[in-house]
Amino acid sequence: MTEDKAQPLSATTFEPAPVIAESDKAATQGDSSRTVIVGGTIGIALLLFVFFVLPEMVSPDAVDPTSSMVAGNPTRNTSGDSRSTTGAGAVTGEGRSPFAEAQESALRREAQEVLQALLSLQESLAERGAARWGEPLYSEALNNAAAGDTAYRERDFELATSAYQAALNQLSALETSLPERIESLHSSLIAAIEAGDVPAAQARFNNLAEMAPADIRLIALEDRLTALPEVIAALASATQAEGAGNLDAAVDAASTATRADPAHERARARLAELQAAQRRQQFSEAMTVGYAALASQSFNKAEAQFREAATLYPGAPEPAAALIEVEQARTQKTLMDFKDQGAQAERDERWADATSLYEQALEIDALLLFATEGLERSMPRAELDERLAKIPDERDRLVDARILRMAQDTLAEAEAIANPGPRLQAQRVAAQEALAYASTPVPVTMQSDGLTDITLLRVKRLGALSSQSLSLRPGRYTAVGMRNGFRDVRVQFEVRPDQANTVEVRCVETI
Repeated sequence: MTEDKAQPLSATTFEPAPVIAESDKAATQGDSSRTVIVGGTIGIALLLFVFFVLPEMVSPDAVDPTSSMVAGNPTRNTSGDSRSTTGAGAVTGEGRSPFAEAQESALRREAQEVLQALLSLQESLAERGAARWGEPLYSEALNNAAAGDTAYRERDFELATSAYQAALNQLSALETSLPERIESLHSSLIAAIEAGDVPAAQARFNNLAEMAPADIRLIALEDRLTALPEVIAALASATQAEGAGNLDAAVDAASTATRADPAHERARARLAELQAAQRRQQFSEAMTVGYAALASQSFNKAEAQFREAATLYPGAPEPAAALIEVEQARTQKTLMDFKDQGAQAERDERWADATSLYEQALEIDALLLFATEGLERSMPRAELDERLAKIPDERDRLVDARILRMAQDTLAEAEAIANPGPRLQAQRVAAQEALAYASTPVPVTMQSDGLTDITLLRVKRLGALSSQSLSLRPGRYTAVGMRNGFRDVRVQFEVRPDQANTVEVRCVETI
């Protein structure tokens, strides 16, 4: 390379990556991503060319050893010092020593390397909106980078490196703070969503999307942001319905809010609050209706209401106590019914029914006085009633002296009762008639062959006869005839006052 073609190396002015305004970003977001990638790639390639290839193409001898280069324009060293601005090596005559040139070249490369890292990091941070959230440190880093550019143009590469490194350290600090800043912004975004502040939530979402475009949480957050107006409207409806006393509608509205955004904590808390209020209201209504039913002795309805209340608040003492009251009231009602029905049965002279009712009452409570006394009254009368009823029905059996005496005793017992009711009086009359019927003898003619020995069972032996008249009380009789060489005969007959009572008994079948 000849001195005619050699050009002095100029420092590249540090130009921070532009920051797109928040208002413009949304309109250009789709195309700007590809543009940034392509432009960044070209920029980095140019930087590599300027800092690494171009210096090697420039002859060190073309640099004026007595001048510093600022933005490509040579300026004379006014200090009168014959050394370079780096202080590296002595110069003789018109040229610089190889050592000084080598040292300067090394310092320049060091500055370029730091600058390369600085530019790459600044570009990355600029794309993530550092100019918005990184102040004042971001501006301080840019100022240090500009100071480095100035030093670089003046060929003070040590100072340039130092300034670039300071800027790089500041930007690195911003990069290190990103996770914490992202989490803080995420928390503030969640807070805005929970507060129902749509503008603030949208702004913070946009900032978060710029700061952390690869954050997987952005997908869910975008859905929540989209649903936020519906959540706000539903919660407002819930509050309105609650104020109107319509907790069912309030719960439905709050449920709509939670369905729109299941992660909305305030909506979930509001739903839980309204559901609790609804449950309290339902509990109170169930208890109120239950006690009203209990007061009207609608025990099944009362029990159903109290059990519903118990399902709303499992383990609550109020429904349990109310259910005990229902059972006690039902039992008391049953006992009172037994008492009333027993008393009515006594008045109706249904002594067997009265006895049964009092016995059922004593099965519930063996110490019930009314049931004990009622049973003492009703049981003997029930037994007497049964015996009296049999007398007319079994009057034909009264021919038996034992049965007749029992019937007479029963009638005497009945006649000893003072103030008999209609039923007892009728039973007395019927028994008297049956006994009178059974006690009045009726003429009976017994006929035979004079050879058959006749015995009238339970009455007397008649012996052999051809014809004999007897006086017998009405009823059923059995005559037995016996004769040697003949089979015995048994004749059953009924004696009645309203018929001709003639009985023939004779053995006719030989053996």
